[in-house]
Amino acid sequence: MSTAADIGQKVARLIGEFFPWGERDYPPRPGPATPELLAGAVRRWLEEQTRLFRHAALALLARVEPVLREAEQALPADERPRLFARIDLSALVKSPDGILDKMVRDWSPETGAAPGLNFRNFKSELGDLGRFRIVTNFLSDADEIAKVLAAPFQAPAAQPLTAAQIALRDDFLIGKEGFKDAIRLMPGARPTGERSFKGVFFPRQAGSKDLKVEVQVQTMLQEAWDKKDHFLVYEPRRRGQEPDPQHVREMFAMSELLYVADLTFERLREAVLARRRS
Repeated sequence: MSTAADIGQKVARLIGEFFPWGERDYPPRPGPATPELLAGAVRRWLEEQTRLFRHAALALLARVEPVLREAEQALPADERPRLFARIDLSALVKSPDGILDKMVRDWSPETGAAPGLNFRNFKSELGDLGRFRIVTNFLSDADEIAKVLAAPFQAPAAQPLTAAQIALRDDFLIGKEGFKDAIRLMPGARPTGERSFKGVFFPRQAGSKDLKVEVQVQTMLQEAWDKKDHFLVYEPRRRGQEPDPQHVREMFAMSELLYVADLTFERLREAVLARRRS
C-alpha cells in the first residue's frame, strides 16, 4: 500500500528528474536546488500555466449563464420560483498538487522513464484543468440543461437556436462526445458511483484548442454523494492511503440509492404537475 510519504517522494523525484528546467517556456533551475525549492518553483509555474484556463472557464460561464436563464424561463410559470440550477465555481482550475498527483498516480519511477502524463503534455492531455459544475434540482432539469447546452453544436439542430445558444456556439466548440451521459450508465459499465453529464468545451479562437473547460451537470443528490466520496475515498487515495474495500462498496451502493431517490422525486414532481394542470 502506498503512503503519503511515497506519493511525496514520487512527486519530488518527478520534479527533480523530469522537469525541463531552462528549456523554452520553462523556468531556470533555482539554486540552491533543494527539493522544497524545486517543488515550490514548479507549483508556481503550474499556477501560471493554468491562469489562461481560468480565463477560458469564466468566458464560457458568461456564455452558459444566459442559456440557463432561458431554460429556466421555459419552465411552466408555477415552477419558476423553485430552484432550477446553480453554478459551483469553487474549483475553477485544477490545483498544482492535483496536477502533480495525476502525473504520478500510475507512474513507476523504477522504469527510468517519464510518466505518460508529464510537464510537456499535461495541458493537452487533461480535459479538466478548467472546470465548473451546474447543480440542478431534478433529474429532468439536468437532462434539459445538457440538451440546451449541446444543441448549438448539433447539425441539424432539433429546433431553432436562441440568441444565447448562438452566442455560445460562436465563441466555443464542444468535444466530439458532446455531453456524455454518466448518469444512466448500466451497472456493469459504471466504474465508480459518480453520476453527471460531462461536456468539454474549448474556445474557437485559433491556437486555443488546448484551453479545455469541463462542464459537469448533476443533481443536488449526485453532488452530495460526490462531496462525501471526495472526503471519504478520493482524498485518502490521493494521500496514498487505500480506503477500506467495504467503505468503497458502501459508497458505490449509496450512489445507487440516491439515484433511486432522484427517480422517486422526479416521479412525484410529474404527479404534482399533472394534478395542478388537471
